[in-house]
This record gives sequence, structure tokens and C-alpha cells, in this order.
Amino acid sequence: MGAHVGRDVLVEFAIADEDANPASLTFINLGMMRGKSMKTSWDTADTTADDSPNFTKTSLVTFKNVEFSGDGVSYDDAVFNQEALEAHVVSPGPATANQPKVWFRLTYPSGKKYEGPFIVSEWSNDSPYADAATWSITAASNGDVALIPA
Repeated sequence: MGAHVGRDVLVEFAIADEDANPASLTFINLGMMRGKSMKTSWDTADTTADDSPNFTKTSLVTFKNVEFSGDGVSYDDAVFNQEALEAHVVSPGPATANQPKVWFRLTYPSGKKYEGPFIVSEWSNDSPYADAATWSITAASNGDVALIPA
């Protein structure tokens, strides 16, 4: 498969702790999204010393950080599951030890998937006077986020 547009990337979530078995989770669609972003970065440790080759810095990676962010048009239809996720982020319950923990799964048209546990750090609602009401979310990895090739 060649190029694709972002609207063809499916975002799903399941409310569960990071130690849940993803095969046992029931993922539901997060609908009416516009932007979807998955970013992976690594923290590094400087290993440069007085004998480093040609006075060039050297490094090792220490920890991987994966960040999911997205936004969409606000809909209160239950089928889009926006209010269910927002309710969990704003008032997480005992199922996740009162923490805004969620598993996200992004599926691309090729079949490639990102799947893993996240902790939501931000939910935002924007309600401009003369435009569509929108929402946005930011979440950071809270365990192993896997890239599953197509």
C-alpha cells in the first residue's frame, strides 16, 4: 500500500492498568478525530571522555519515551466514546488506582500498529464562539509501547 491520509488511521483505547494483558482488553474507537500523532524519543547519557575518538561526543540511550497526542471535533454521541475517555481522564476510578491510565492502539491502513499503556497528562476542551467545539489529548507511555509491523 502506498501513501495514505491521516483520517484513515484508526485510534482505539481501553481503560486499564499498564500491567493488563492487551489480548484480554476490549478496545473501543475514539471517533471524530482530526489530528493523530505518535512520537518516539530516547533519553541519552553522555559517554564522552578524554579518549573519545577525534574529540567527538559519544552517547548511549537510556529510556524510551512515547507520546500520543490527538484532537477532534466534540461530539456527545456515545458511539464516538469521547465523553467516556474524558470522564476517565478527569475523574479516574479505582479500576486504574485513580490514575488516568489508558491503553491506546493506532492502526494504519497498511496494518501497522502501535499499542501500549499510556498515562494521560492533558485533556482540553475548546469552545470558540463561532466555530466548532474541539478537544485535544496528550498522553505519555507508561510501559512498553510496541510497534507491530503489518
